[in-house]
Amino acid sequence: MKKATRNFIVTLIIDFLLLFIALFAVQLFKRGNLEISQLYWDLLKLFFITWIIVSIAMNKFRDIDTITYYQGFLLIIKSNFVILFIISFAIVGLHLIPVSRVQTFGSCVLFFLLEGTVFSLFYQRASRKNSLQKPSEMEIPETPVNNSYMLLVVDGLLLIIAFFVMNYLKRANFVILPRYDQLIMILYAIWLPVSLITLKFDRRNFNNFYNAFTPCVKTIAIMASVLAVIVFAFRLFYFSRLQVFGTLAVFLIFEAIVFRLFYLYRKSGKGTGDIESIEQVRAKLDHDESYRSLKETDDAAPVVNPVEQKLNYALEFFSPELFEFIREKIDLLNIDRSRTAVLSTDNIFNIQAFETGRLRLLINLHKVNDLRWLNRYFLEVHNKIKRNGYFVGKVHTIDTHRQHFVNHYPGYLGTLLYGLDFIWRRVFPKLPLAKKVYFAITQGRNRMISKAELYGRLYFCGFKLIAEKEIENRLFFIAQKIKRPSLNQNPTYGPIVTLDRRGYNGNFFKVYKFRTMHPYSEYLQDFVFQKSRLQRGGKFNDDFRLTSWGRFMRENWLDEIPMIYNWIKGDLQLFGVRPLSTHFYDLYTDELKELRKKVKPGLVPPFYADLPETLNEIIESEIRYIKRYLEQPFKTQCIYLWRSFINIVFKGARSH
Repeated sequence: MKKATRNFIVTLIIDFLLLFIALFAVQLFKRGNLEISQLYWDLLKLFFITWIIVSIAMNKFRDIDTITYYQGFLLIIKSNFVILFIISFAIVGLHLIPVSRVQTFGSCVLFFLLEGTVFSLFYQRASRKNSLQKPSEMEIPETPVNNSYMLLVVDGLLLIIAFFVMNYLKRANFVILPRYDQLIMILYAIWLPVSLITLKFDRRNFNNFYNAFTPCVKTIAIMASVLAVIVFAFRLFYFSRLQVFGTLAVFLIFEAIVFRLFYLYRKSGKGTGDIESIEQVRAKLDHDESYRSLKETDDAAPVVNPVEQKLNYALEFFSPELFEFIREKIDLLNIDRSRTAVLSTDNIFNIQAFETGRLRLLINLHKVNDLRWLNRYFLEVHNKIKRNGYFVGKVHTIDTHRQHFVNHYPGYLGTLLYGLDFIWRRVFPKLPLAKKVYFAITQGRNRMISKAELYGRLYFCGFKLIAEKEIENRLFFIAQKIKRPSLNQNPTYGPIVTLDRRGYNGNFFKVYKFRTMHPYSEYLQDFVFQKSRLQRGGKFNDDFRLTSWGRFMRENWLDEIPMIYNWIKGDLQLFGVRPLSTHFYDLYTDELKELRKKVKPGLVPPFYADLPETLNEIIESEIRYIKRYLEQPFKTQCIYLWRSFINIVFKGARSH
């Protein structure tokens, strides 16, 4: 017989005898005799069956020469806990109320003490004989835990939801019976430490779904076992077993769904992310050698094979109208076929395959709504096109989405369905928690994009818009590469925007306002100025960058509420000239620029006192106000505040 087999049999027999001694010793201590009733014969059989299954499953009878003392003693602790959990679970599950807690727990404790003592003696003898590794020589590597606290909060909510779902399934209502509030507290008291011990919220687990979900199963198993011990130990048999363990089953089902979504979300953005700041743009330019070597001048190359005819053939079956749109806006006779690419893809890697700075015309017939990272995509396109080259793309905007529902569904049904679709495809991707669910389910495909945001992203990435046209309820655009990506202004994206404005002495300061425009709208100021005319009050006429709720907020000054913080800080005074962006500041005369440096901007501008209608009238109004203010500050403020009050309250003056 081999040594390993012999040691296995000897260890198994010794462990069996130790369990036998523990069970009958506690029986003798508890009852003063060894007469065992049928109930306790069943308990003894349960102990022995559980012991042999757990011991073999955990490889408890391995050769002592192959393990350290720490490993062996830890194995004894784990196996005894598992035995205790299974025995308690069986007692509670079978509703064996008469079983003695002293006899059950006492047997487990005594068995552990006997095992620990015998193992220590054998190990000491074996270590002297074989010079085994000492516990002090062991090295336990430390790996940092990277918990997702958002996932922890969601998991905690799932537990209470699972409890009430099980309560409803059990009693057909959500009313909690007396004492069941104790059960909720017990569940949470067990859930949190067990979840942290099993590393359930560690982001490192989410490299695959098996690793992510395994800690959930372990947590439920341990929670069920600990609950069984608590119910048995404290005689809480008045709790419904279906309610106790059914809650854990429902909880595990909910976790399977949520953890799957979180895994998909992590997978969809693993190792990457969009480029949303000038620091990230600068890092990409510095990291990518192709950008550093990219010439800013356009080398004129002879056109051997003009692309016009071939492009006509390529787009004939897709959309002849699209070809006519492109030919009208781009001189296709001056673009060589070898410098043109036509594709339909939502994968950035297909763009990366092209040679840097080679293309004069790139057409992507796939809508940009399906691109997960829009800025990263536009920057890749920018990198592959020569300076002054063209990019033709397609987008399904908010307006075309709305038109689709109006055309396909009657009356209020179309409005209702569009509203629900808007919340899902436009609102969800922008909320901190909801966007994780959205991107996990959709992988970022088919989300709703406003025209202003799309064009703003193009300008941010170094393009300018040449033309746009709606074809078959889709908006096609032509953009031209004119410069390097933006390195002087971060885009605004949240509900509160921070804007650079000129203040006292011509210095820049940050103005805080509620968002009234679509994201990235600040990059379109020159574009809108060229396309539109200024209306009364110095604002753009028919500014498509404004959201529908933004117009309402501006008309009622709600967007300027955060500017009160600027007033408290001292950046603004109550009444004064409007704080201006660089674009508007450059439209003013040199005289007004110099005068503006001498005063602080204000919350309420002179416009509401004079109500000018043109840019020249606005300039005259501000010059007049500043000169009066510099001569008589207090009197001028009082006069202008009173006139503004009359115009706003009684004449209905509003911002547009």
